[in-house]
Amino acid sequence: MPAVTLLAPAAQAAEQAQNKITTKAVAAPLKAAQEAMQKKQWDVALTEIKKAQAVDKKTPFEAYQIDEFMGYVLIQQKKFGEAAPVFERMLNSGLMPADQVDERTKTVAQLYFQMKDYNKASQWAKKWLDKHPNTEDMGILLGQSQDLLNDFKGAAATMGTVVNNAEKAGRKPDENWIQIVMSSHFKLNDRDGIGEALKKMVRYYPKAEYWENLLDIYRRKEGGDRLTLGYYRLMNDVGVLKDKGDFVEMAQLAMDAGVPGEAQDTVQKGMDVGTLKSADKTEQGRYDRLLAGAKKQADLDKASLAQLATEAEKSSSGQPQIALGQAYLSYGDTDKAIAALQKGIAKGTGVTDIDEANISLGIAFLKKGQKDQARQAFKAVKQGKWSDLADLWAIRTQSA
Repeated sequence: MPAVTLLAPAAQAAEQAQNKITTKAVAAPLKAAQEAMQKKQWDVALTEIKKAQAVDKKTPFEAYQIDEFMGYVLIQQKKFGEAAPVFERMLNSGLMPADQVDERTKTVAQLYFQMKDYNKASQWAKKWLDKHPNTEDMGILLGQSQDLLNDFKGAAATMGTVVNNAEKAGRKPDENWIQIVMSSHFKLNDRDGIGEALKKMVRYYPKAEYWENLLDIYRRKEGGDRLTLGYYRLMNDVGVLKDKGDFVEMAQLAMDAGVPGEAQDTVQKGMDVGTLKSADKTEQGRYDRLLAGAKKQADLDKASLAQLATEAEKSSSGQPQIALGQAYLSYGDTDKAIAALQKGIAKGTGVTDIDEANISLGIAFLKKGQKDQARQAFKAVKQGKWSDLADLWAIRTQSA
């Protein structure tokens, strides 16, 4: 909740303006109020101010000066609900000095927010932002007010601007700001908006729950088995591969993709964490057979790597080098994986899917700890079915 901006003591301003207060019935209690304010006797001061306020015949300036005193005293007493209309009345009077209008406008917005009058808070925050666009504290106040008023479109736009401005300034946006943007898009049923907000969440606050929600959105898009496997790899990397069905499907897709070593590691991990452990013998038997099959294929695959490397060097096509690099990557041999993938990409000719190859190269660089090179590889992925996954892997480099 924004803090109310406390005003400078009104007594000084009142003292300078005494010559303009001509009504004795107003001047006397205001003088007494001023003396009480200097002693911080707020109740006494308020009683005297109300005496001046009760005078029937007073000039517009005298009425304004009474409000000046009253607003300050009410702030000191933390009577924000009573202070807000006083300052609003002063702003609407046309008598407020020009150099005070901006700060008082902000104060009124803050006061109404404190008293949970979010309509009024929004109105006055907008007045401030019309003159001072992109002011962070007022943007936050407006966005929170809009959210609490169920103006989700407005809240998403306002808080989105706050988040973007913080990023442009090289600062980390507050988690709560992004949450308001995300929840607003959720209530608007805007999946694209939710996805973009979640991307910012995992960039700055890479919690497992945010990654899980983000990947749940993107991995449901159609793109084929190899792309699905790509999302499973990222899920595994960020620690959100949890369901037994996901472990099994990832292993099977890895087998189909010709990387049985990855399938073996996936099933073994599922067993180690207890996900692929079952008291049901039939179910456990399926997991055991899956592991045994993956291990058998992996053993054969490892034995053939030397021969594949020789054939890949001789081939005019880049695809054998890509396949070799992906195999090396599945066994954790990142140096050989990087070398083979770079050769295959450089050849270009005959490469089945250059975008998938660049993602594999980026993953290899990332696993080796070379984040800048990983980002360059992910950036090389063209706009298409692999581009979302490449963006997510690029974000992953920020926290890996």
